[in-house]
Amino acid sequence: MPVPWMDHRAQYYAIKDEVDKLIQRVLESGEYGMGEDVYAFEREFAVYCGTSYGVSVGSGSDAILLSLLALGVGRGDEVISVANSCWSVPLAIAHSGANIVLVDIEEQTYNIDPAKIEERITPHTRVILAMHGHGIPCDIRAIIEIARRHDLNVLEDGSVATGARYEGQRVASFGDVGVFSFGHGKMLTSYSNSAGIVVTNSQEIATRVRMLARYGTRPQEGGDEVPEEYSQTGSVCAALGYNSHLGSLQAAILRVKLRMLDPWLEQRRAKASLYKQLLSDLPIVTPAIPENVEPVYRGYLIRVDRRKRDEIFNELKGRGIGVRLLYLPPVHLQPAFRYLGYKEGDFPVTEKVSQEMISLPIYPELTEHQVEEVVKALRDCVLLDGPESII
Repeated sequence: MPVPWMDHRAQYYAIKDEVDKLIQRVLESGEYGMGEDVYAFEREFAVYCGTSYGVSVGSGSDAILLSLLALGVGRGDEVISVANSCWSVPLAIAHSGANIVLVDIEEQTYNIDPAKIEERITPHTRVILAMHGHGIPCDIRAIIEIARRHDLNVLEDGSVATGARYEGQRVASFGDVGVFSFGHGKMLTSYSNSAGIVVTNSQEIATRVRMLARYGTRPQEGGDEVPEEYSQTGSVCAALGYNSHLGSLQAAILRVKLRMLDPWLEQRRAKASLYKQLLSDLPIVTPAIPENVEPVYRGYLIRVDRRKRDEIFNELKGRGIGVRLLYLPPVHLQPAFRYLGYKEGDFPVTEKVSQEMISLPIYPELTEHQVEEVVKALRDCVLLDGPESII
């Protein structure tokens, strides 16, 4: 039987009765926009992350863009980010008007290398965007220390690491602001590919994000000078905002899933342990997890001989194994970002890892038998021409 990379349908059937009832409840309520489920989810998710405020938005991309704007980022500013990420990250930076400054990764964790951040800081740098990639927390403590020395803001992207912990604390609760996506392939998924949230401990940032996300609307203030005959609503459009909302239906679904998230993450970690055990004798690299983090595994990442990577990948796909190649080409080699002036060889670790990496299926509903099937297929492919190793 085929093994999908992620099985959203299996997850739905596991919680079908509860989800179907709440969908019916929301439909019958007539509250499809900013209903009570939306506000309840914002509160509950903020509590889950250990932050004071949550503001739901239309997508993870919106969450990044609106957070940057709320931090005052604009044209001429610089935002430091990582060279191996989804295009949504640099696109959001670009749409804020800021310049994108990329940094190479650590080869062990595949996250931004803190040792290389400081050399990229200039008088124009405003924000370090720290992405917790592949479900493995980055070295956020080191990044925070760098940011504080240079009076910079830190924006944490926990989209593919929802629920992960660094030194016992949830990701996206360390920096000035954190963002999450609930789109396809994430730890916590809506029933659409567009849902996100911003979390923060700053009331000012939360208020600013909410205003920007809701058409730039805020309560009327004395200095607005609105003629009395137009002031009945008590609100004004005070900024060039956006229409970025989470609907009641998706919020209600996410509330149900949030209550189940931690057990689901435990199941991911159990599958990762099984993979590590079964793959221990193969000439491949498996994830290296720092002792001070608790990962959540968005895909089980392996690295193989780059000369055989595509052959192994295609053979696994041909056997019905849902495998992925992620973030290819890297950001600096994408046509849309050629204007940044980077070239091949500028980020050697990112390029090396991207040519060796394959993402294997891992999700709560994945059975031990399916893991064994994936490993059997991988074993056949890797050892097809002899046990060459990249280790």
